[in-house]
Amino acid sequence: MYPQSSRKYNRLPQKQKKRLSRRLLFYVISILALFLVFKIATFHISSAIPEIKSGIDGYCLDARGDSSALNATIDSWSCNGTDAQNWVATNNSLVHDKKSCLSIFNNGNAIGDKIVSSPCSGKPSQIWMAAVGGYENPSSADCLEIPNNQTNAQLILAHCTQLTQPSEAWMPATFSRNSTSGASLSCNGSEGQRVACVAAQQWVLWQSHSVKHANLLNTYSDGNGYEEWCADFVSYVYKQAGYPFMNGERSDWDEYYAPNIENQGFTYHSAANYTPQAGDVAYFDYNGGHVEIVAVGGSKPIFIYGDSGTIDKTTGNGDMAENTITNDGYSGQVLYYLSPN
Repeated sequence: MYPQSSRKYNRLPQKQKKRLSRRLLFYVISILALFLVFKIATFHISSAIPEIKSGIDGYCLDARGDSSALNATIDSWSCNGTDAQNWVATNNSLVHDKKSCLSIFNNGNAIGDKIVSSPCSGKPSQIWMAAVGGYENPSSADCLEIPNNQTNAQLILAHCTQLTQPSEAWMPATFSRNSTSGASLSCNGSEGQRVACVAAQQWVLWQSHSVKHANLLNTYSDGNGYEEWCADFVSYVYKQAGYPFMNGERSDWDEYYAPNIENQGFTYHSAANYTPQAGDVAYFDYNGGHVEIVAVGGSKPIFIYGDSGTIDKTTGNGDMAENTITNDGYSGQVLYYLSPN
């Protein structure tokens, strides 16, 4: 009796153990499967976040705590693919999470001023243009920097003397420069926006020295490298943007005489009562006339132009320049703007 009872008693726990083991295995597999699905989904979400990498390996431009508050702190943080590092570089600004723009605190322009984020307004303190390997604020002529290479510290405005060093290097501020057209960046939008974008590309290309300035001058001037080339540059930029001039004095697309640019199908606006837009051409009454492209419009426009008063050491000709000057004292001032039709 006892042996039979013992055998019967021993069979019951074995079945229960098998059932428990199977249930436990099922739960473990289910949890692992959910974990893998979550990780894969997270990886795809993270990998889709556009980010701007700093020159310090493994660190990215970051809105601390993914804050959307006014004047939120901007620093560099370990690249992690979160929304705090969702930044898109446009032609003239750095936009966070489609909501706010990289800004200089209190619209400042002094060395050491703090970098924050604030609602995009197009103010000069929110304009950032690619310069060699980093970002320059044209209004202050200073650059975005990680202070003393100190990661996780709030970014500051600094002299543009370290653009080839990790503290001021940012990507995608740089891009492939395998051609003189700078075609590796896509320029979209209206005619004016395309023109401004191409002008910005050429500004970056010129500063990079990855193509000899003499070669660029020959490209801009249709093979006539040494001349007053401000109008050549305007002609070339419009051609590269897809809107070539039709009756230039050289090769149709190339108008090399600044006062004749207004005869290339533009709408005339007196500078006294017009707010310039991106892609407009500004005409200055310097000796012989001078033209510049409006890279950023508004009440304080930013210009990019060829044949400045500064001599380019590599060619002996006028250098390319970028500034916000509309009145240069006795030298002259902007008289009118020409907008594309």
